[in-house]
Amino acid sequence: MANYKIPIIEKIYEAYSAIADDRVHIDGDDIRVDSSDHAKTYTITKTPNTYISNDNMSFWKQTIGYPIIASMMLKGEIKYGHDIVKYFKDINWKKLNTEHKNDYVKVAEMILSDMSERGIDTDNIRRETEKVYAQIQTLSLPYIKSKIFPPK
Repeated sequence: MANYKIPIIEKIYEAYSAIADDRVHIDGDDIRVDSSDHAKTYTITKTPNTYISNDNMSFWKQTIGYPIIASMMLKGEIKYGHDIVKYFKDINWKKLNTEHKNDYVKVAEMILSDMSERGIDTDNIRRETEKVYAQIQTLSLPYIKSKIFPPK
């Protein structure tokens, strides 16, 4: 059985937003995560060994998507800087990623640049995000395709 691939670090920022916007709804091992534009709700199931998700990144690319990352953060399986999450509130990642042809790195840099211009310590945000990414890189989550087709 194959494992999920490790995502790009920028997906952690999207996970911060999901947490900041209260878009992650956990009911035991059943989790729902609303997209940043609230057009889709992703379904995630926690099993003893992995997470099964129908978000696009997880379903189509077999890569750990931001809904899984946010879920693992809130379940305490990934430690993160709670104090920096607030800076990611109300970011419409879907709109920005679409406008920039899914250049996730460019969009994240734009957002961090804007934060920096507003006097937010983005060096601290980057350090905290690197800590989260180091934890994700050690994960060995088996990939199991969701039986729930990804939302349209």
